[in-house]
Amino acid sequence: MGLLSTPAQRLRLRRVLPWMRGRILDVGCGTGAILERLDAPAEYHGVDAQAEVLERLRRRYPQHTFEQADLDVDAFAEGRSFDTILLLAVIEHVYNQRHLFEQLLARLAPEGCIVITTPTPLGDGVHRIGARLGLFARSAEDHHPIIFSRARFRVFARRFGLRIDHYRRFAVGCNQLVVLRRL
Repeated sequence: MGLLSTPAQRLRLRRVLPWMRGRILDVGCGTGAILERLDAPAEYHGVDAQAEVLERLRRRYPQHTFEQADLDVDAFAEGRSFDTILLLAVIEHVYNQRHLFEQLLARLAPEGCIVITTPTPLGDGVHRIGARLGLFARSAEDHHPIIFSRARFRVFARRFGLRIDHYRRFAVGCNQLVVLRRL
């Protein structure tokens, strides 16, 4: 964990909390940090690729559901509907965006929203350099198959029948929050 990783995560969580309501699907839940900040959600379903992390979460939060899945190929949370779908620092790591969004749309409640945080193009460079210097986790240096700009989000949203309900840069322009809803 880098020196600035935890403060960056806290800032990300503060930005998304106002958008969270109802049944929550946390795609790429990682260590489940959002659970420490939530007031008893109606339902929480975490999805991640790391089996050992999910096992710890199952022991710590037995009232919630956790599922292992590869976001590029696997189906997840099948037959369920969610009011809030989270992708916090995840979308930039997924190669098969089409598959991912088909999964998300199949689980998005009619009035629900998809809440995304991801580095901006500037932030991607800052994260890579910061990871080399030990300021961010080494994983920040991982290859990101896609980095979104606001314009790319607009095109992407239209392609999937969504609209940008809210957009905001934060962390000195290095990160962005995007809230998507159905058209």
